[in-house]
Amino acid sequence: MENVAAADYPVSLRPPEDARARRCVVLVDGEHYPTAVADAIAGLQAAGWEVGAAALVGGGEKLRGEPEYGVPHVGVPDGDPTPAGALRAALAIAGPTTGTVLDLADEPVLVLERRMELMGIAASRGLRYVTADTVVEPPSFERVDAPVLQIIGTGKRIGKTAASAHAARVVDSHFGGDGTVVVVAMGRGGPAEPIVIDRSGGAITIERLLEISRAGAHAASDYLEDAALTGLTTVGCRRVSGGLLGVPARSNVPEGARLAAAMQPPLVLLEGSGSCVPPVHADATLLLASTARPQDLLEGFGPYRIGLADAILVVGDDREVAAHMVERAREIAGNPELPCIAASLIPTPVGDITGRKVAAFTTAPEFVAPIVERELAGHGAEVVLVSCNLARREELAHDLERAKEQGADTIVVEIKAAAIDAVAEFADASGLDVIFLDNVPRSHHEGDDLEGLLTWLADRAITVAGAAT
Repeated sequence: MENVAAADYPVSLRPPEDARARRCVVLVDGEHYPTAVADAIAGLQAAGWEVGAAALVGGGEKLRGEPEYGVPHVGVPDGDPTPAGALRAALAIAGPTTGTVLDLADEPVLVLERRMELMGIAASRGLRYVTADTVVEPPSFERVDAPVLQIIGTGKRIGKTAASAHAARVVDSHFGGDGTVVVVAMGRGGPAEPIVIDRSGGAITIERLLEISRAGAHAASDYLEDAALTGLTTVGCRRVSGGLLGVPARSNVPEGARLAAAMQPPLVLLEGSGSCVPPVHADATLLLASTARPQDLLEGFGPYRIGLADAILVVGDDREVAAHMVERAREIAGNPELPCIAASLIPTPVGDITGRKVAAFTTAPEFVAPIVERELAGHGAEVVLVSCNLARREELAHDLERAKEQGADTIVVEIKAAAIDAVAEFADASGLDVIFLDNVPRSHHEGDDLEGLLTWLADRAITVAGAAT
């Protein structure tokens, strides 16, 4: 073996000072000659790395029989014949004191998509992922003095706020219906300082939202939607940007979560934003994914979020895709018993629309428009227009004029995007009533108990939090 020292390696491969971070497993492939890899591992050990095991993630071009790397190694296991399976097996050998996954493999075995998956698996276990030119640090999460149930998602516009509001109502009822659950929501339009919307101040009406909008704030932020749809105390927070693992570049969520915890609720329900994961420790996690983009759950950094999840809710009307996503998510998690439920979001007016001529406004894609029309008609309304342009202001302005021309007397609108500063303002100026539009999840299969899953998650959060204190 050539004589090497720590300084001979790229900066990312020089052993860190932290003892746990130096304990690693290495990823290797059979496209390299085993002697070259063994020498590299020996050099890393000489430089200060503590290598617990090697994961042979695939490939066999350069292998002549069983390779020898100088450390214990495993190949892809029969039960999970993937690079991810090999990594999990190596981590099991190396033990819980491992702090880093050190990637010495290469294409064509580890193409970018596979590397992203492995980075996510490492991060979900709190491990660093290191290559010769890249270091992915696992996110850090602050603890608060209250049980936390977290609801996160794989992307934007997948129904996370609707599902969170439904979960909050179900869980609060589970705890007696006294309104003691506190919701903390973060959004790109959230306040610069966390804002508490106390339920004792009364319902969040369209008039209150117009006042907030006219004062210059974003009145369709997720925390206000949560407050309006649940009647619970809600804390509004802000986040800016989001990294590959969902880490916001800037966020006041920990401060907001501490405010919520100070109210001594039985549970804090923490709602993510887009694919961002709140930087607060969660005692139980529900992950939402959409049938519109199954790759966000099953590929890339989806496995990272699966690794965080205690349960998964797949949202969308395509039952075949949803069933495939549920099956694959369990395979990725390595847990055939992982609670997973598929559901559709049912457009539901928050008020009586019987006999009204309504125009509905949503951020949903165009294919959802017939579903919105069907559901509103089922509530006794005459639907004159369904617009999916709530987040596209130029088209939205045209649709609002069309709604008036077609004789609408009531606007039914989601509390999102331009709902208040455009739609509600137009309705106010035109003398039209406004009713909120909720989207309530309904399980695809009668045997799937979504409400039971939500209460189980709440109880789990309380149990886990209690065990940690």
